[in-house]
Amino acid sequence: MTESTVDALGTARRKFKHQSQGFGFTRVLLVDLITMTFSLTPALAAWWTFALYLRWSWEQPAFPLWALLAPGVLAGAFLAVCWLVRLCIPRMRPGTYKMEMSRDYLAWFMTLCLGHSVRISGLHPFFFSFYVTKYLYWRAMGARIAYGVNSSLFAMLADYPLLTIGKGCTMGANVLVIGHMFLGDKVMLGEVNIGDNVFLAAGAVVGPRTTIGARSWIGMHNKLLKDTLPEDSRVENFEWEHFNPARRTEERPS
Repeated sequence: MTESTVDALGTARRKFKHQSQGFGFTRVLLVDLITMTFSLTPALAAWWTFALYLRWSWEQPAFPLWALLAPGVLAGAFLAVCWLVRLCIPRMRPGTYKMEMSRDYLAWFMTLCLGHSVRISGLHPFFFSFYVTKYLYWRAMGARIAYGVNSSLFAMLADYPLLTIGKGCTMGANVLVIGHMFLGDKVMLGEVNIGDNVFLAAGAVVGPRTTIGARSWIGMHNKLLKDTLPEDSRVENFEWEHFNPARRTEERPS
């Protein structure tokens, strides 16, 4: 990184430390209430619906046949609640916002908490083991992700309304695709656009305001932030870090 970039990151860290020390009890309690409301509501509603369905089906003559539909009822209830809750949240808008109880900050934070629900509910392995279930989940969360995207069970996505991923893409283990970044006492929100047939190797990080052209190949543990890569780009393993090549290949002597 350049010296100016290092200084900017140092200033951001000091601002965040100062800001975090100012969190009062009331604000922390409010944050916890928001977190619990948006992360627990879909989980509780889905499992409660599942329990009621099993109770109803137990009294039916062909209980084993009705029981086969139980996983679909659980998944359908979870997706429906996620979709309804998301519609109640203000639309996320790209930009840089202070971490305070403003419209745009709360829209981002509520959406982030809603995304945690799939893990809290214990349904993450189920949804991300099948193409159809993870596609329906991504769409319910507001992401523009094509059907048939290959993703590891251990890939992580966040800020779904800001994500666009084309068909035929592959995301390896521990890939992180997010639309936010902290800048001291502010959070920056930006869209992420990944074209068709892009390959993201294990450990790659794609941050806000990043566009990757179609048919690109991104190697292991590269970090892209505010980057624009043209179509058919190739980034070797450990080569790229935050809009600067982290490793430059020296020219071989002739």
